[in-house]
Amino acid sequence: MTARARGGQATSVTARGPIASWWWWPPAGGILFALSYPPLDLLPLAILGLWPFLAFLDREEGLRPRAAFVGGYLFGLAHFGALLYWIAGLTGFSVMAVPAYVASVLVLALNGALTGLAVALCRRRGVSAAISFPLAWTAVEWLRSYGDLGFTWAVAGDTLASFPILIQTAELGGVWLLTLWVTGLSATLYRLARPLPSTSRARVAVLAAILAAAVPVYGALRLAQLEDEYSAWPTLRAAAIQPNIPQEVKWDPAFVEETYRRLATLSLQTAEREPDLVVWPESAVPGYLRYDAQARGLVTGLSRTIEAPIFTGTNDADTLAGASGDGPADYRVFNAAYLVSGDSILPGRYAKRRLVPIAERVPFLPSLLSGFFERLSDWTGQFAPGEGWTTWTVEGAGFGVLICYESVFPGSSRALVLNGADFLLNITNDAWFGRTAAPYQHASHLTLRSVEHRVSFLRAANTGISGWVDPLGRYRERTEIYVPAVAVADLPVPGIETVYTRWGPWVPLLSLLSLVLLCLVGSRRRG
Repeated sequence: MTARARGGQATSVTARGPIASWWWWPPAGGILFALSYPPLDLLPLAILGLWPFLAFLDREEGLRPRAAFVGGYLFGLAHFGALLYWIAGLTGFSVMAVPAYVASVLVLALNGALTGLAVALCRRRGVSAAISFPLAWTAVEWLRSYGDLGFTWAVAGDTLASFPILIQTAELGGVWLLTLWVTGLSATLYRLARPLPSTSRARVAVLAAILAAAVPVYGALRLAQLEDEYSAWPTLRAAAIQPNIPQEVKWDPAFVEETYRRLATLSLQTAEREPDLVVWPESAVPGYLRYDAQARGLVTGLSRTIEAPIFTGTNDADTLAGASGDGPADYRVFNAAYLVSGDSILPGRYAKRRLVPIAERVPFLPSLLSGFFERLSDWTGQFAPGEGWTTWTVEGAGFGVLICYESVFPGSSRALVLNGADFLLNITNDAWFGRTAAPYQHASHLTLRSVEHRVSFLRAANTGISGWVDPLGRYRERTEIYVPAVAVADLPVPGIETVYTRWGPWVPLLSLLSLVLLCLVGSRRRG
């Protein structure tokens, strides 16, 4: 207490103490954990970066659920704020960039908040934080993949994407199994370093050793087995085209001829390699392929010249029922892709289903309000989401495509494989991101998707990174960013059905059920 004179009378003022040091632990951990993702790939921080958050949740004096929620939210703010900084850098294309960055971080920070809340509630039932933490984290990550704002960029399993020996178990349980392993190993080693009075350090040490060895040992054995089979797999030759069209001129009518010139020049370079398929990036055709006779003539003619079908991204539109088609309001517009042969556009269209919030579609809002957002920037659009999972067949092999950031959603690639895809494409335009971490983070997801289903993945990106990943989760070729380039690949088609393809996200579902069961039947003994 301090005394202060005011108007001849003494008043008492309670002095506020400094913020307790433990409140700095979660945000510090969030930043450290962010450094473990591509392109830095500081793998030890995938384990150690979670310890400050765990220590906050594991304080001896206990933790109220509200405090655990706030601490987890601070972790999430720091983690996603550092990891997704590049969203704010899109201000050159949209005034919504900074608000979108802030909104994204505020929403994604709930990943940490809900994890913290679940751990605190379980501790009240006597469940150790080291046990509940990996189960809660895995379940929450999975739940945030759903809905209009679902976003599985930067799940914990992504920290392993650059290490083939560590991602082979994804064929069993997807990226969710990798998340459970990373968080489980981190929590076990944390408990070994900071045991409870009731902890048997010998048992925890044995468990930590088993966990630490299980994934790399499985990975080494599985890689060796698949390497022995690799040469027997049939292959299909495909070429990815990287035209390097600057975003500032991509939709400029004065640059259309140059766009087609770059696409044609690079595509013709592949002719001597005799590809079975040539792949152009997302929105490679700067217009509406179905409605543009010049564009159709150019693509079909080029296909005849190189004697291979061309797969390309393009805008597309359908006339609304009962509409005359005289004005823009009479159409639904899609971010789409088509397969074009030497004669025509082949049957089948894939329209992007997972649209980028704000940039491609304003979620939740009626058309009047969404139109307001569209008028804020030329780069804010109101695309309609597509329906169905389209696959095509080339040389007897089925394939499907993920457009742009659809590659980060495990369920999308699984749906295409279940629909008959033997290999997968990712077409994208990462020109928005500049020379930031985003192109590297984005491209890294393909290694996980490849292992999950044991499929080859070919990536055609406007400005890079283009290349291909084999069914073992290894990048076999990667282009530099912001250069014209071609990547030609003999894509293996192993025809392996994985456990994850068959059973889907059983790991996070089991994690959620186990967490609930532990908390319901847990003893009153303090964890």
